[in-house]
Amino acid sequence: MPVQTLYIVQQFEKMGKRLVAGRQMSFKTPGEAAARADRDASRVVGVVAIQQTVDTDTGEVLEEPAVLARHGELPAEFSEA
Repeated sequence: MPVQTLYIVQQFEKMGKRLVAGRQMSFKTPGEAAARADRDASRVVGVVAIQQTVDTDTGEVLEEPAVLARHGELPAEFSEA
């Protein structure tokens, strides 16, 4: 089972009263992803950087995403525990 760790930045924007996913970007390292989320914090309603491990054959997520950085208004699944 080939495994890959992904470092993703997901931006969020407002559509009326709803929060919707905006641009999503992939990075090579967790530091790059967290730094991009930090830079985007002042430009978007919300942004989160996550680390996620997936099976590249099936696309199955093998672990719960680890939040590397979070800023602004985010969906409940990214709220701080």
